[in-house]
Amino acid sequence: MESGKASPEALIASLDDANARLFVRLLGRPDGHDMLYRISGTVHNHVPGDVHGKVFPHGQAVFGVEGYNIRRLINPPGTEDLHLVSREIVFYTDPKHGTVLTEWTNPLDGRTRPLPPIANDHVQLSYRVREGALYAVFGPAEVPLAGSVTPERVRRNLVWTLDVPPVYRLADRYGIDDDFGLANSTYASWELFDFLVHEDDARAHSDTEAGPPTPALPVTNCWTRICPYVPAMGIAESETPGNLVYHARAWTLDDFDALEPWLADLVRTRHPLYTSAPDTPGTGPNTTTWTAFHTDVLAPRGLTWRQWRDTSG
Repeated sequence: MESGKASPEALIASLDDANARLFVRLLGRPDGHDMLYRISGTVHNHVPGDVHGKVFPHGQAVFGVEGYNIRRLINPPGTEDLHLVSREIVFYTDPKHGTVLTEWTNPLDGRTRPLPPIANDHVQLSYRVREGALYAVFGPAEVPLAGSVTPERVRRNLVWTLDVPPVYRLADRYGIDDDFGLANSTYASWELFDFLVHEDDARAHSDTEAGPPTPALPVTNCWTRICPYVPAMGIAESETPGNLVYHARAWTLDDFDALEPWLADLVRTRHPLYTSAPDTPGTGPNTTTWTAFHTDVLAPRGLTWRQWRDTSG
């Protein structure tokens, strides 16, 4: 085991429920080494009533997305805590040619602005194993997961479904005094996941045993995200009907070296932080596209989002 990587194998093995042990394998490798979810898909334009017509039509493929989440399970010594720590980087691509985009022209105002990738350097979930049972941890609260770790069987696949409707004010959760043009100053979205594991793979990875490095459980993930137009697009949700629909697939890889060379080389050259997962659990709320844009683009210039939108491009 490399320095700084606390193996959670023994803690995972103490779970009484085989479904819980398998569920944890969806999250990461039990040996504490990095695992990736390689992400690939398309981002579509959803416009009620198709009010923008041919200029910015409903159903248009606005972007492709190519990237990954790199993650690690950590059990701090002397605790029953299990932290999933991760970073994720996803590049926007030309939906026709597949080339990585670094700028985008807004058809509604004709301005071309820089288009950064999704680059969230702190994405974390926390769990606890207590008396053989698995709990999700949210601050001081523990939520038992006995029911939600049991998969549905669809033919020869085991399926775990997670439908999450995030809704919050940026000021309340992140202390950001900028509404980014969001309706009612509130970020509201959907994150919809299905995780599929073939029963043969589930059987082969049913238990965790200490020993040689344990490869990633072969998982296929379906991901749909419905959210406001991202800040770099320069479109205010409160002023302009529409939003984005992400539809993507993801699949597990053992480590960073299993990526396609073009993607690995791009990350090494431009975003080397994302070649590995964090070494230790972080503090504070998770990074999002909106918080990263505030930290990286707006705050250094002392601008609000609307000031940036009206002066950029």
